[in-house]
Amino acid sequence: MNSNKSARWFERHSTATFVIAVIFAIIIVDFISAVFFIPEDYNSFRIPHPYYHHDLLPNRQAKNIWGDRIYDVYTNSLGFKDEMVRNIPYESNNKRILFIGDSFTEALGMTWEESFTGILDEKFPDIEILNAGVVSYSPKFYYLKTKYLIENKKLKFDELFVFIDNSDPLNEITYKSFETYENNNLKKFVNQLKRFLYRRSYLYYSVSNIILRSKRNPATQQWNRKSGMALIDETDLESNDFISATPVWSLNRPLYNKWGKEGLKLSEKNMDKLIELCKQNNIEIKIVIYPWPSIIRKKDINNIQVQFWSKFCSDRNVDLINLYPYFINEQPYNDILKKYFIPGDVHWNQDGNKYIAQILQKYIVR
Repeated sequence: MNSNKSARWFERHSTATFVIAVIFAIIIVDFISAVFFIPEDYNSFRIPHPYYHHDLLPNRQAKNIWGDRIYDVYTNSLGFKDEMVRNIPYESNNKRILFIGDSFTEALGMTWEESFTGILDEKFPDIEILNAGVVSYSPKFYYLKTKYLIENKKLKFDELFVFIDNSDPLNEITYKSFETYENNNLKKFVNQLKRFLYRRSYLYYSVSNIILRSKRNPATQQWNRKSGMALIDETDLESNDFISATPVWSLNRPLYNKWGKEGLKLSEKNMDKLIELCKQNNIEIKIVIYPWPSIIRKKDINNIQVQFWSKFCSDRNVDLINLYPYFINEQPYNDILKKYFIPGDVHWNQDGNKYIAQILQKYIVR
């Protein structure tokens, strides 16, 4: 009886039936196409975060690609890059040091064992070395993530090493309008849906990539800044002038006036918050600065970045670890570049990470 009623309904609504059938067929074809035509996702372990914009998925084994190298990535229960998938207790009887920074600290292109944090972890078995660094972080997220770990996760640690990157001031401008949305369940759901569709719908994947490639599209910039999506580095969505300023703003007074000055002001504000947070929780903080190849080439050992953070740390009685002299010295630029950096890249290679670990050893007290 019910089947007859259903058949008569479809007969009376033939147009609606046809439309439903077409939509259903499109969805099936779309999802099947995704299986064959969406390339392997080497960023599957990267996710939006409602409190500090983006993070790594916890307890994940994945493949990452950087340049022409594919390598294994493991994250622990806190979503930190680690030696293996493992649980990290919020409290520990051992001394615990947390490192935070951007792609240099995450160690793009390197396995955990090859990264400077992994090397230090092996060097100091009686100290817990934790790496909270993630690509495209800057002082705003150094503060927000550390605050979240301390106040929400109740993570206990003794020292914090903050790696300040040359890209930080411009990233501060990029992420300036981001606001946490931890209590916005609708936005969380939308982000989860977008992430699902990006990997399961070929139509959505294709349209998304077209939009993301539109660097000058205001809607794209506004959405990525505020929504917490972190599929790519958002500085790629800015103007060419903005992108080109990243490696050289600290060497160029006009670029400093245009971008660096505002970025440093934002950095200062967020780093002051981070320092105060550490004081309130009896955490010793150290700030690390290091040069990009563009700065090493110019042999500018006392550029705007160095001057700013030297004064910043001196005024606040915070330890500054200045790595500039270790890269800018009597050694020829090309020798340093070949020895310590990934070819054609600004990031440290395996020897570069070993070098950083060797330098930092003297600042780690058991």
